[in-house]
Amino acid sequence: MKQNTHLSITAAPVFLMAALILSCAGTPQTAESEIPVVQAAKAPPEIPHDNGLNSQAFKNIPPEARIYLERLSRAFSAQDEAFLLAQGEPHFEAEVRPRRARESYLALLYRTGTYATDTPRPGVTPPHLNPAAVSHIQYLSWEENGPLLEIKAQLMGKDGKITPCLIMLVWRLREPKIEGLFL
Repeated sequence: MKQNTHLSITAAPVFLMAALILSCAGTPQTAESEIPVVQAAKAPPEIPHDNGLNSQAFKNIPPEARIYLERLSRAFSAQDEAFLLAQGEPHFEAEVRPRRARESYLALLYRTGTYATDTPRPGVTPPHLNPAAVSHIQYLSWEENGPLLEIKAQLMGKDGKITPCLIMLVWRLREPKIEGLFL
């Protein structure tokens, strides 16, 4: 008697599984071509832009400045406006930012367009910088100028427009910052 009880206890799961398989066998099958295929949306591949830091011109730039410029390059490529706005040297930011519109402040901070010459031409429309219109930044050259690194660069627009820019990097601070153009 014991043997039959043992057999029925262990056989029960097997019978349940067989019944489940047989009940499914009677359902109509869907043709493979009728099954909707759901594909995950793919993000467009990130196109690495040459920011110029690997060129011979930047071979001897201080490592702290290189790290900062890499971060700045990523921020321009990602259109990280919050980061770009926060890069002003504290005195410049306190003095200029409250009196300027966002795009005007950014143009002064990164010295874009005619601001790249330190002597903007009179009568020319003041530059504005909209980070959303920038594809990436390309660094061209650098020069040590007292406590600043003067970095010549160009902003590459999504529309193909190239805008000169001059970054005056106060790189020896605990956290490097940019000295914009006071106007």
